[in-house]
Amino acid sequence: MKSLSDRRWILILITILLGLVVACTPFIRAKLLTPQHFTGPWVHGPAQARWTIIEYADLECPFCKTYTPVLKAWVEGQKDVNLQWHHLPLEIHGRRARQEAIQVECAGKLGGAASFWQAVDQTFARTHSNGQGFDGSIEIAGIDHQDLESCSTNDIQVAMHIDRQYQDAVAAGINATPSMIIQDNKTGRTIKLEGPADGLTLLSAIDWLAQQAKHYK
Repeated sequence: MKSLSDRRWILILITILLGLVVACTPFIRAKLLTPQHFTGPWVHGPAQARWTIIEYADLECPFCKTYTPVLKAWVEGQKDVNLQWHHLPLEIHGRRARQEAIQVECAGKLGGAASFWQAVDQTFARTHSNGQGFDGSIEIAGIDHQDLESCSTNDIQVAMHIDRQYQDAVAAGINATPSMIIQDNKTGRTIKLEGPADGLTLLSAIDWLAQQAKHYK
């Protein structure tokens, strides 16, 4: 038979293990319920492209509303270029800009890149811009409306991601939308463009980066 001392230690160990299970349950549950495809920043186009255009954009920016669809279409016509979104909700556009950024990010978290870009397109199509926002809500195929609303309202991870992207943009000296950084994924070199750049300007920037890569080989 086990001694009283042995039994006491067994009870202590069981108590400790039960405490650990209780403490870890919320974390385990959160991990199990969190979609595994939350992989922003979101990319449109070939994932392994040599050239990435990072667009710093605000969903309440009227210039972004006009320019982003044009930029997406241009990227789709290139073989080795992709587009990456970077949130920069400007303070002049108030809470609407940040709320919309959170909502489209939640669409990506719940449905992946295609859902994210669909949410961006819908937001730009419906907003009155300049902080006015729009009435109603976006509808993303395959995402339950209540899940999207719950994420937009309660998901601290998404809200922190938006704030972090805003701070990163400010730290990089970017304070206007749309702005672009074109990155050579082969060398890591970049060039910054401010304002809506046409296809010729984008190609010239890419060509400049390519020449820099040859020069510094």
